[in-house]
Formats: sequence, structure tokens, C-alpha cells
Amino acid sequence: MQVALVSAGGVVTAALVGVLVELVRRQGAALGEVRDQVSNDHSSNLRDDLDRVIAGLDQVLEGQAEHGRDIRHLRTEVAHERAERLAVAERLDQHLTSVPRDI
Repeated sequence: MQVALVSAGGVVTAALVGVLVELVRRQGAALGEVRDQVSNDHSSNLRDDLDRVIAGLDQVLEGQAEHGRDIRHLRTEVAHERAERLAVAERLDQHLTSVPRDI
């Protein structure tokens, strides 16, 4: 009976070791995938790259703000030109209707 218990214990131990080995192998593969995702495999530092991107974004935002100011200025000029054109057209219409026609 003791031999059977020892044999059964050996089988269970071997099965557990096999399961543990498989779990460790899977965990190692998962860690390898994570390492591939987070390891720095290029020459520049990620923080330096990010700082350059942020600085570039600041320049883009400054340019966009300048364009917004330019567009507002152009709108003001166009509105002024439109008002002047309408005033000239109205004066011309008044002049043409006030001139006697002898034709």
C-alpha cells in the first residue's frame, strides 16, 4: 500500500511539475511580448522624441493662432470694402435717377 501511495504521489508531483513548467513557459512568452512593446529599440530617447513633438505642436498652435488673427483682419477689410462698394453703388443710382433724360 505504501508503494502505491508513493507511486501515486510521484505521478501527481510529475503532473504538477509539468503544469508549472507550462505556466512558466507561457509567462515567459507573455513577458517577451511585453518587453518587445516597451523596450527602446531605436537610438533616441522616447522622452526626447516626445519633447520634440510637443515643441512642434506648440509651433503649429502659434501658427494657427496667427492665421486666425489674419482671417479676422481680412474679414474686417472685406466688410469695409463691401460697405464702400454698396455706398458707391447707391450714390451712382441716385445720381443716375436725378439726371434728366432728354433722349
